[in-house]
Amino acid sequence: MSSEIELNKLADRYPFDISEIEQLIRCYSTITDTKNADTFLTKIALSSPYSYFFLPGDEMRRRVELVEEKILPPGFASSLRAAMSVDLFVDCANEGHPSLERFLEGVADCGQRGRKEALRVIWDCCSCFEDKIESSKIIDLCYRLSVAADVIILPEADAKCIVAKLESEHDSACLALERSLAQAGEGGCVTKETFFNWAETMAPMISTTLSTFMHNLLFHGKWIKHRLNFVLFQRPKLDQHSDIFEASHHPNLFALACTSPSLGGDWHNLYSRQFHGASMNRLQYSILGYKGPTLLVIETDKDAIIGGFFNTKWKKSKDYYGESSGFLFQLYPTLTVFNATGEGKNFIHLQDGLGFGGTKNMPRLFIPASMEACNAGVMDKTFQTGNLLPDDCLEKFNIKSIEVWGTGGEEAISKGLASRAKQREITDSAILQARVVKDKKPLVGDINLIDTNLYKHREEARGRSDFSVDEQHGGYKLERGQ
Repeated sequence: MSSEIELNKLADRYPFDISEIEQLIRCYSTITDTKNADTFLTKIALSSPYSYFFLPGDEMRRRVELVEEKILPPGFASSLRAAMSVDLFVDCANEGHPSLERFLEGVADCGQRGRKEALRVIWDCCSCFEDKIESSKIIDLCYRLSVAADVIILPEADAKCIVAKLESEHDSACLALERSLAQAGEGGCVTKETFFNWAETMAPMISTTLSTFMHNLLFHGKWIKHRLNFVLFQRPKLDQHSDIFEASHHPNLFALACTSPSLGGDWHNLYSRQFHGASMNRLQYSILGYKGPTLLVIETDKDAIIGGFFNTKWKKSKDYYGESSGFLFQLYPTLTVFNATGEGKNFIHLQDGLGFGGTKNMPRLFIPASMEACNAGVMDKTFQTGNLLPDDCLEKFNIKSIEVWGTGGEEAISKGLASRAKQREITDSAILQARVVKDKKPLVGDINLIDTNLYKHREEARGRSDFSVDEQHGGYKLERGQ
């Protein structure tokens, strides 16, 4: 084991704390042990004392075998080891152990050094150092890494169910992303630069599939309390049935999770056409006052899926509002993200209907009060240009399903719901005050009871033999004969 001084030097040089450096040194020692016949990934996983704490006995070994044999592409471990050893940073180091530091640098490149380095490792694992590779190969690896990352730390893992689900959902989960990346390249293939540019604009979280897998493999559950230089990749967890993301479109949640760190983890349903009814009033009541990451998703009558993501407080306003972190998207059939251009600021317009981008007279995406004959345009100043709907569709569409979800995790959702509850209290109080009339004289004057026929029957009854004043009740009565 290295001395405390050496550990501190390594911790200063690399993005890990002391305990992680110690674990990585153990891991390096295990990997370089030629007498150990385990695979590269098995050595990494079993070198940590956390592996036996979280998964006792040989369970971790069985998990890694499942990951290597059934989930990750063949030969991935060898490709990863080679990709982690490419960086020549440590060759310039004046002190320390070059082989150990090359390993530390390789681990850091898998996520702790930043998004670009993780993308480089993903590329090298797929390319075998070729200039161009098929887009489907990259997306396939990232999807499988996301599944493998969960398998490593799940308290319970049914191998047959995991493999069956992977096989049944794989094509659907990857299709929208594959189409998107393929469009950025030529003939279904992309260069390294094209892949990097696409990931930056369309799927900034896709690099974290590798980062999360490596971190779970090395440190298991320790990430919960440790501050990372990357956001862990998390699959969305819906708290309610979704008409859109059940059945055939359920795998598309993976593609959405790749677009923003706020779209992974817990989702809370704020509005669903199925549960709340097809009404703009009900939709607005469900979201007004909610403050936090929010996803609006629409399935059209032509089976396209489009929508928008915003992190703001929802309110009715005659003017546009919102923040530049919001974006519009097409999720199916091809993932396309339309980020803010920085030129316009017309993000959200919520009044009689619900609009995004464009102008008040013609929003880029518009849902009218009737929730019929909606519009999805191609260009405006606020969001990047492109087709929200598939190329073969017109700009008009009808809604098959529409849902609004609070996202961002449990804490963000709790704050959002508290903000909505507070807004509802304010609104209810204002309505109640409007109903209470303290001074009724103006009201009586406005009604003008004297000149109306409301009490004409009283005057006509006066003078009749059977008419008498009812002193007890402050009125009058007519004595009816037997």
